[in-house]
Amino acid sequence: MNTKTLRRLVGLVAVLSALAVAVLPPLAGAVSTRVFEIDDAAAFSAGELSQATVSSEGRVTAGAELRRLALPDDVGVVWSWARRADGQLFLGTGPNGKIFRQEDDRLELFAETGEMVVTSLAFGDGGVLYAGTLPEGRILAIEPGGAVRVLVQPPQAEHVWALAWDARRRVLFAATGPEGQVFAVAPDGTADLWWDAPAAHVMSLALAADGTLYAGTSDDALVVRLDGPGRAEVVFDFPGNEITALDARDGVLAVAANEFADPPAVSGGAGTAIKHSASASRTARPRPGKGRVWRVGVDGRVERVWSQEEGHVTSVQLAADGTLFASLGAEGRIVRVAPDRTFSVWIDVDERQVLAMDLRSDAPFFATGDGAAFYRVVPGRPRSAVWQSRVLDAEFASRWGQLTWRGSGRVEFQTRAGGTERPDATWSAWSSSLTEPGPIRSPGARFLQIRALLGDDPTASVRSVSAYYLPRNQRPVVTEVGLKARPLRRGTTPAAAGVAASEAAGEREGPGAPSPMLGLTWKVDNPDADRLRYRLRFREEGQTSWRDVLREHETLTATEYVWNTSSVPDGFYVFEVEASDELSNPAALSLRSQFSSEPLLVDNHAPILSELRAQDGRVTGRALDALGPIARMEFAVDGGEWNVLFPIDDLLDTRDERFEVDVSGEPSGLHVVAVRATDAGGNSVVGEVEVSVAAPPAGTSPPEGRGGRRTGARAR
Repeated sequence: MNTKTLRRLVGLVAVLSALAVAVLPPLAGAVSTRVFEIDDAAAFSAGELSQATVSSEGRVTAGAELRRLALPDDVGVVWSWARRADGQLFLGTGPNGKIFRQEDDRLELFAETGEMVVTSLAFGDGGVLYAGTLPEGRILAIEPGGAVRVLVQPPQAEHVWALAWDARRRVLFAATGPEGQVFAVAPDGTADLWWDAPAAHVMSLALAADGTLYAGTSDDALVVRLDGPGRAEVVFDFPGNEITALDARDGVLAVAANEFADPPAVSGGAGTAIKHSASASRTARPRPGKGRVWRVGVDGRVERVWSQEEGHVTSVQLAADGTLFASLGAEGRIVRVAPDRTFSVWIDVDERQVLAMDLRSDAPFFATGDGAAFYRVVPGRPRSAVWQSRVLDAEFASRWGQLTWRGSGRVEFQTRAGGTERPDATWSAWSSSLTEPGPIRSPGARFLQIRALLGDDPTASVRSVSAYYLPRNQRPVVTEVGLKARPLRRGTTPAAAGVAASEAAGEREGPGAPSPMLGLTWKVDNPDADRLRYRLRFREEGQTSWRDVLREHETLTATEYVWNTSSVPDGFYVFEVEASDELSNPAALSLRSQFSSEPLLVDNHAPILSELRAQDGRVTGRALDALGPIARMEFAVDGGEWNVLFPIDDLLDTRDERFEVDVSGEPSGLHVVAVRATDAGGNSVVGEVEVSVAAPPAGTSPPEGRGGRRTGARAR
């Protein structure tokens, strides 16, 4: 079993994603009245339809009356169908390869093929029913009484995808894979090669009334016209990678061209892969395919008439008036496309895939996979047509307001609500009906669902639905308050500069001139995106009373503030931020929260240098700061470069640091030594002292240092 075959098998039975939902999102920026707005085809189609239809103009009306017939539990999928000359219907199924016959409102077993899946059916002369199967690629002949015999297994064929009986030529055309061949099979089982396609699979056939045979391929998505053995003319090279279905009527050709992603890997042999695809498809689902429906006119003009991005097209059919029906491999739907290209989601059932249909006969039907079922389409207006919205998410527990709608005729609306994403036993029951706009009759909750009952009024329709609600206000929560990050001077340790210890020392350039302007920033969790106002307060670390930074008439909405600290003494201060959503809510409903920072250093005063003395080529002294610690010390000789200076104990860890500079290695004479001390706030003080350096004893060389001179400073 190759990848192409597996993609086809899994793709036809897989459950694919539904149509996109277009519900107007809530208005952002305030917890005020919001609205769910459902007013176009996409939004209505995102819900569920029970005998109702949604047109491309965005109108919900009553659809078709359906009658469901039961199939045995061992039937997983109805894959193919054929009508006998007398109109009786036969269905090919899997995974046990059974064929059923419809008898009024019953489905009776007609034949057991012994194969896994009956992929195609066609009636020939004498009421003989031909069945194409897989995975062995056999074509069976079934007599009117139900006797089954193998007619032929075409050479190199493992899969028979489509059959078409040509009454003029009295041959059965068979589309096969994985060699991409079409065979002409005589009633005696003789199989002649009619066309050897460049593709791996010929997936579909359509025989026109004039005897023209059309074939569609996989991988290259070609449709060709076959006028005779080996004579193929390309009709069109379609986008996508598979022509899944074809139908010809009155010179017009309907084409289902799909684009499939690769299916999931399946281990085991060919038989294992088939079983996995056909009967265990509920757990083996590929990514959704993209479906396109095309019409090729009598004049050869090719026109795309319908498409969707999620969910492939499984079959197509043309009606006498030019209406085109397309069954989908997602959400159990059938789309009806009018000649003017307006369309409607005409049928929607609980089963996930519609794989076979005949809607142009006097006894229209369709059948499904991924939950095999058979449906009769009953003439006349349905007795009960219902549209049901998708689950609408208000994001927070909400109070419901008015339900309004536009439409015509008598329509009843009901609602239900709950706290889970999918309705379950915890949800409320469906409310009593509204026959005119009014308050929603469901209890407050986060999730809401709406349904419209179209009743027996033939004029009943819905064009838009609006559900108003007020979400419960959510409290804004301040989660962090701190200083805006400041770069470090080269060589400054993070602890000394009052920043995060994770920043490596000396990796960044440091603060410029000291400033009393302290940059503050904070973070806030604002679940409902309200417009927020911030109030700021501070207190000295040892105090209990807070002082306001802003006056009440000053409104701050930014999450940062520059605090002028020049009017407060040096020290450690706690800064509090209060967040309030009063700008978006009335006072009675507004909420607020506060968060306090860690103590922040305010240091606007430089250290002092004391006891600065010079003796015997050495300079000693103390650097003293009101708060500390002393963060950096340096010295310079005679106005030269600044050199790093460590205190006597080598640690810059207190507000009082003693130091000693040894300049005895300088040339003899008088020198000026400058000392600079910087505190954690970036404030610096510079002091100078003259020091006399004696000449070295006779016969000794001066030590190496700056310019050949050595300094004895405690520099590291």
